[in-house]
Amino acid sequence: MIVEVMPNILKTRELAILLDLSPDVVNDMARRGLLKGFKSGNQWRFRRRDVERYIEREKKLAPPG
Repeated sequence: MIVEVMPNILKTRELAILLDLSPDVVNDMARRGLLKGFKSGNQWRFRRRDVERYIEREKKLAPPG
């Protein structure tokens, strides 16, 4: 699984690639509190453990298929 090689801190673009989303969508999700992140200067950063929790939560919410 790709999460195993994920760095401890991800930049917006890295997370966007991982989640197959645009960087703008990732930033919007962070602003709205859907993705837990923090600002470093004016850039969003995301902790590995928070991203792993988000992925697990999304897996549970996804319909079986």
